[in-house]
Amino acid sequence: MEIVCRNTHFVLSGMDISQIINKYHVGKMRANVLELDPCECIYLYMKGKIIPEPEMGLPQVISSVFTEDLYIYYVYSILKEKGLIVKRDGNKFFYKKPGEEYGIPVILIKEGDLIDFSSLYVDLPAIFITVDEEKSITYFRADFIDPEGNADSDISIENPEKLNNIYYTTNSHPEWFGQEFMGVKILNQFEANYISGELKTDEDKLYRDLIKRHFIVKSGFKYGQNFRIYSDSMENHAEFLVSLMTSEKWYKISRAIRLSTSVRKKTLIAGFIGNDLKYIYIERLRDI
Repeated sequence: MEIVCRNTHFVLSGMDISQIINKYHVGKMRANVLELDPCECIYLYMKGKIIPEPEMGLPQVISSVFTEDLYIYYVYSILKEKGLIVKRDGNKFFYKKPGEEYGIPVILIKEGDLIDFSSLYVDLPAIFITVDEEKSITYFRADFIDPEGNADSDISIENPEKLNNIYYTTNSHPEWFGQEFMGVKILNQFEANYISGELKTDEDKLYRDLIKRHFIVKSGFKYGQNFRIYSDSMENHAEFLVSLMTSEKWYKISRAIRLSTSVRKKTLIAGFIGNDLKYIYIERLRDI
């Protein structure tokens, strides 16, 4: 029985081939050859279960079978040490406990990676794992969401006026629309654009969409995000913080999630797929 990874051959050490397959759930049998994924190969070598022919040290084994980012192997080894069955496709890992079905994938994202909304969306649902330079591990779960609120969003304004660049009115409905100031309601730029029907920016489109979804929509500036939204009433805390995304560094997304969690809010990331606004709910996990 041959054991091969890339063009490097290995022999067994202390176990027969059926024990290797049944215990570690690795490889693919082709004719009389067990073909190993590079992560499987290094994992078995580190466990002392296979020996290269001719014999070589760890640096030589890695250079002969592994051409990818070593963080990929690190994630693989983390999942294996949890007793999971793991199959890999690039930086994407599919795992399960023995006797169960494969769940949603685990995807490695490095802290400095530039993430595009559409590529993030197409991978959902998924668990994203990040390993920093100190080998500290952080998990995030992301999924599709179609958010809906219950707030009064039947907006009407009587005789809006403009003073310089400020729009105001003496009467507006519902009560949360606009900000009371010296006996009038001041409208922010998003509110003014909504009333005028002018959708000047993608943020305007996001604002309109959230209103249509029956949310109370207010500025998220103090939280470093576009909007904070209330499902029902401003008497309760805002449920979500919403950010509009085209592409962003992953560490900035992680920072937004941590901030949302620290103020007991959930993180929504909004973005366009074609002309359609889509939403992603993303949260930090302690473990998987």
